[in-house]
Amino acid sequence: MKKILCIIISLTFIILLCGCDNADTESRVFSQEITIVKLPSPPKCKTSNSNTTVDKVIEILAQIEKSPTPNDVNAGGWSTMIRIKIDGQELVYTLGGNLFTDADGRQYKATNCVEIEKKITKIYNELDVPEVDYP
Repeated sequence: MKKILCIIISLTFIILLCGCDNADTESRVFSQEITIVKLPSPPKCKTSNSNTTVDKVIEILAQIEKSPTPNDVNAGGWSTMIRIKIDGQELVYTLGGNLFTDADGRQYKATNCVEIEKKITKIYNELDVPEVDYP
């Protein structure tokens, strides 16, 4: 009888341990931050920790209609830069004219770059955070 009681108590303890471990894993929250930098000089930026804002910007960036540029072309600057940090990993994108640079540093010609930049600028203007000088 003592053996059965020990087995039941052990199983109960194991189930409780497994249940607590799963709860911690499922409730893990990813930290996200987005900084949108706008030119002209001096650059200004706004930073937000809003998951909704990060999701909106990522969704907009996915809409870019892009085609590769030749490897030796690394033309010009940008007018909008987007820095997204997700759990310590930083992704940087730039837009300017008809060029888009992705987080891997690859540059593309983008047929809808101006439209995308307008959408990002709208989000930037709607952010309810202070605008500061970009360092």
